[in-house]
Amino acid sequence: MSLSEIITDSVKYPFTNITNFLIVGILTLLAGIFNVFTLWGITNGAIYYLGLIISFIFALFLSGYSLNIIRNAMVKSDDFPMLDPVNNIIDGIKVLIVSIVYFIIPFVITLVIAIVTGTIGAGLNNLFAGLGIASIVSVILFVLFAIFEVVAVARLAQTGEFGDAVNFGEVFEDVKRIGIAKIIAFVIIALIIIVVVQLICSILVFIPILGALIASIIGGAFGVLFYNRGIGLLYIDQ
Repeated sequence: MSLSEIITDSVKYPFTNITNFLIVGILTLLAGIFNVFTLWGITNGAIYYLGLIISFIFALFLSGYSLNIIRNAMVKSDDFPMLDPVNNIIDGIKVLIVSIVYFIIPFVITLVIAIVTGTIGAGLNNLFAGLGIASIVSVILFVLFAIFEVVAVARLAQTGEFGDAVNFGEVFEDVKRIGIAKIIAFVIIALIIIVVVQLICSILVFIPILGALIASIIGGAFGVLFYNRGIGLLYIDQ
């Protein structure tokens, strides 16, 4: 599939089942309930911590469900995955660990470079030079490993095995097979589309009482379904 075909298919996918679309939207709302509480000025107390726990649990749930969206895309199924709370949360934990593995590496390398260049503990004379080097290397590393992480999550979706996701050699081969430029182009285009949809949904905020909730549900559901559908199609693209 060409990149345009992947994007087109992924944009259409969320609207193939409106009922399930709304269910996914509610899940995204619950995953972000902590932010809602913060906007309401609830920043401490039992309700605050309850919101934090609810957000974390549903974020794992949604992350694991996203793996199933990727799996369905890989077999060219237009169906929405069934909700399976226990397995979805387990998969969500796997995704979280994979993300930590891939992002801890550039963090550690950047930290080492910052120490070597004298950024940490440096005097004013060396601080700006060290910051410049560390910043450039940090951006490059985080972009590179973000690409690897996208492919690693797709491998996890395909096999369900954590080991396949952290097999750096195989992940690198998949990145070469798909094409690093194509992955970057997809991510950039996907983010632009998601931002545009979010901006359109923001108009709904002006609806009294329920406007913000409706906007969150629609925007959240579209982002999760569209992006993960695209990842699955991108991964199986030859």
